Amino acid sequence: MIEKFQNDDSGYLAWVQSNPSGFVVNIDEPNTTPSYPMVHAASHRAISSGLRENYTSGRYFKVCSNSLTDLEKWAMENYRRPLVRCKTCSPK
Repeated sequence: MIEKFQNDDSGYLAWVQSNPSGFVVNIDEPNTTPSYPMVHAASHRAISSGLRENYTSGRYFKVCSNSLTDLEKWAMENYRRPLVRCKTCSPK
């Protein structure tokens, strides 16, 4: 199952907390960032800390799932690009 979070930081942070072994894809709305869509482990503090704001607003949104395969398929279907894996958390 895939969940999209746009303009919903509280919902996104709740999902991350409930799914620590899941995956998060960071997407930029204009689709202009060459390194996106980028996938992270849900436990990666840079994308899951409650210390920040606007995780899912402005030009960014998140797509989350417990299945990396489903997210890879989603990225190709919606963005025609493979997922780029975060070099810090290296989701597998």
